[in-house]
Amino acid sequence: MVNSLSIIDQLASFVCELDLDHVPQAVVDEAKRCVLDTVGVIVAGQKSQLGSAAMEHSKQVYREGNSHLLGTGLTLHPIGAARVNATSGHAYDFDDTSYTGIMHGSVVVLPAALAMAEHRGVGGKCLLEAFIAGVEVEYAIAEWCTTHLYYKGWWTSAVYGPLGAAAAAARTLGLDRHATANALSIAVSHSSGMKASFGSDAKPLGMGLAASIGTESALLAAAGLTGPNQVFEGKNGFLSLFNDDQHSTDTGLQLSDKWRLTDPGILFKSFPVCSAAQAGAELAAKLLKCHQIKPSDVVKVVCEVPPLVNISLIYHDPKSIRQAQFSMPFAVGCILAYGDIKLEYFNEDVLTRAELQQQMQKVSMYVPDYLKNDATVPLRCPEGAGITITTRSQEQFDDFLDRPIGMPGNPVTDEVLEDKFRYCCRHGGVPAKRARRVAQRIWGLETIDDLNGLLD
Repeated sequence: MVNSLSIIDQLASFVCELDLDHVPQAVVDEAKRCVLDTVGVIVAGQKSQLGSAAMEHSKQVYREGNSHLLGTGLTLHPIGAARVNATSGHAYDFDDTSYTGIMHGSVVVLPAALAMAEHRGVGGKCLLEAFIAGVEVEYAIAEWCTTHLYYKGWWTSAVYGPLGAAAAAARTLGLDRHATANALSIAVSHSSGMKASFGSDAKPLGMGLAASIGTESALLAAAGLTGPNQVFEGKNGFLSLFNDDQHSTDTGLQLSDKWRLTDPGILFKSFPVCSAAQAGAELAAKLLKCHQIKPSDVVKVVCEVPPLVNISLIYHDPKSIRQAQFSMPFAVGCILAYGDIKLEYFNEDVLTRAELQQQMQKVSMYVPDYLKNDATVPLRCPEGAGITITTRSQEQFDDFLDRPIGMPGNPVTDEVLEDKFRYCCRHGGVPAKRARRVAQRIWGLETIDDLNGLLD
């Protein structure tokens, strides 16, 4: 049955009507996992060079407020806090990924929801409702638009991000359906983001901009400003300009009927690099361990990857840490040189080390015909990888990994996810005892009445 409401009105109705008591428990649980993981990567990212620079800039631009810059004692107006936290959360590309539209949703939506929740003084139940509303709206639109937009060259996280952030901020503000529709349409009117940003500071900055656009759009709508209700369908609207009028004709948005947090689910990363490099790094480490291969005996590592991996990992000889985040030679080279990929490695000094450069030169990557021409690949192993290691004695060891640990179909446990959270907090300077207490509060987020002390 065709829905007679505009796309914006359908989204606004879903945002306003969402009630945590009627959301499936599995969806609520996955939302809390996303919150835990995202808070951790934000805290870690605040200590990065990019995070520090974004923080100093925003302190000059935005006035003080009630919204915390996570992991610090600083507070800003919610627009500034959302911008800094989202930028820092993507500084290491360690945040979660959704394959609906192929994007990072949590790192944009949560900073907007949390900043506005602290601004209004609401509790954890409202925050969870806002977060779920924001990511589900964003993922539903992305799925409806298909992956055409991503493959065309747009950076989906920045394009869809303002919509999700606006939905979360509007829900936290308690806007009615009419004002929520205006918040969403204002945000969509100002969406943008190019994949040309990959390998530069502009990519994580795009997450900050998306979060701040969405947050401000909600505040503008609360003040009575309006946006175009037909922003998706109209002439010169989103579908026409961004997506060449492409969208799913089989189904509508399926809001409330399908929850994208669990279907298809979320990828939680094991390594602080692009999701496209996760399988290659994990499989390289597995082969070395299982066959007791000494890295010094390795002469060549060949990576066979699907098309999605190939268009994401575009730097075969990275010249900067930002480029290294999108490089299979860097990811596998770190495994060979150090046995892991740690946040501590993301500085220019490490990139120029002789032992890492030597190992990186052994790694190559290409798309074989069996992955290029198989129609099942986008669903079966969208960012999988095959690895063949050749040793000095000309022995070869190979395997293929469809889905790395943390990907839907191969989920990471709550315990492992909390270990990652504590590691990120430690990197960000948060004491272990405090990190454990914060994790406990997030697992019980819906019972918390006051969010101001979440990291205090």
